[in-house]
Amino acid sequence: MTEFRFSHRTIAVAIAGFALVYLLGAYHLPDFVAVDVPVQPATLPRGLGYLLLGLAAMLYFQRAEQAEEGTATGETATEQPAEADEVGLGRLRDTRLELAVFLVAACLYVALFAVAGFVLATAAYIASAVWYLGYPRHLVTVLTSVTIPLAAYIGMSEGLGVSLPNGPLPF
Repeated sequence: MTEFRFSHRTIAVAIAGFALVYLLGAYHLPDFVAVDVPVQPATLPRGLGYLLLGLAAMLYFQRAEQAEEGTATGETATEQPAEADEVGLGRLRDTRLELAVFLVAACLYVALFAVAGFVLATAAYIASAVWYLGYPRHLVTVLTSVTIPLAAYIGMSEGLGVSLPNGPLPF
């Protein structure tokens, strides 16, 4: 398995560049003036852009754990031997297949979104992704995967007045 060759600072700069382009696009979204709405359509993209920019800054200033361990032992991160049987997150050894699995899962989520509704599709996606990644506490997984989409559905439909698909659920 090949190692990731970019430093966390390089990735942080790339993410910050993407966040700036995203923010630029978010500030060019037109305001919705036909009806008086409490939240403009550009509010969420602007907030997400600033959040992504903040996370990129945190990643940039984060210390590299491998570099700290390597300097303590006198070795660099590239000199440390990699385990041949080491498996990362998920269940497959090839990271490209891992990405393909999550791409297929995201496509299934989108396909089930209108049919099963927001709450059921999101709960199924969260639960299956957490199970696939190997989290052992299944009760916590079920509670989390049901509570978060339900809270988001209620917040979006009651708080913001956004209509999300409800699927077979009666609300």
